Amino acid sequence: MDEQTIRLLNEVAQNTEMAKHTAQDLAAITGDARLKNELHRQIAAYEDLQNRARAMLAVGGEEPKDQSFAAKTAAKLELKMKAMADRSPHNLAGMLVEGSEMGVENMARAIRACPGANVGAVALAQRLQHAESEYAHRLQAFL
Repeated sequence: MDEQTIRLLNEVAQNTEMAKHTAQDLAAITGDARLKNELHRQIAAYEDLQNRARAMLAVGGEEPKDQSFAAKTAAKLELKMKAMADRSPHNLAGMLVEGSEMGVENMARAIRACPGANVGAVALAQRLQHAESEYAHRLQAFL
């Protein structure tokens, strides 16, 4: 498996891991049933995309690279601080929209940085990019 394909698949796996954990954390604190349902749909989709990226890496004989402990911890702390101040669906959805928009940008950057990645890896990254865009759109209803 070539280096660009590995790098792109790891980007997908890491982005879905971060997004999944964020959605899980916010689903645990929201009291809004509609938002909770939306988050559970997103979590399932993130898990599917993450599993696909990991499976593609495994087929190529590669181990997925986890996100650094520092990045995970920093993201979790920032999330908790923002959510502690305001647990309203409006605030939580705003945080999620911001994260989804960042996910769209991250995937666009990763795709551009890996022009030689195989078609399957690029398609998976584009699928995540599209999903993030769709999530941001659906979450607008809570703003």
